[in-house]
Amino acid sequence: MKSKLINSLFLLLFAWVGFALANAVEQTIQMAVSENKLIAFYFKNQICPYCSQVEDFVFYDEEVSKKLRNFLFVELDIRSEEGSKLARRFGVPGTPTFVIYDPKRDKVVSLIFGSRPKDDYLNVINRVCKLYSIKTC
Repeated sequence: MKSKLINSLFLLLFAWVGFALANAVEQTIQMAVSENKLIAFYFKNQICPYCSQVEDFVFYDEEVSKKLRNFLFVELDIRSEEGSKLARRFGVPGTPTFVIYDPKRDKVVSLIFGSRPKDDYLNVINRVCKLYSIKTC
């Protein structure tokens, strides 16, 4: 009886966390539409060594982080329900993957996969900024 109760509580908590994450992503999409912004999705995995490289050498870089302020940034674990769902929707091949998404057009604008040099990420971001006339980029 006690183990069934614990299992039920665990499943309820897991469902709530999944709902909260899905709700948070949906709220971010709605916010992006209302603020006329693009979303930068970063798909990662806790055990992915290449994800750590991208985070340490790309996203923590001052130049990259400054440019990312022009987007709503969403970090997702690809193994989570919402992360897996969006990864399939966007055609994410694995981790790490960086997707720039236009929520108004429901379109992936750019996708970069793998641990790449900072300049590769900057080129993608700059190209999108130019395409969307984001002047603060």
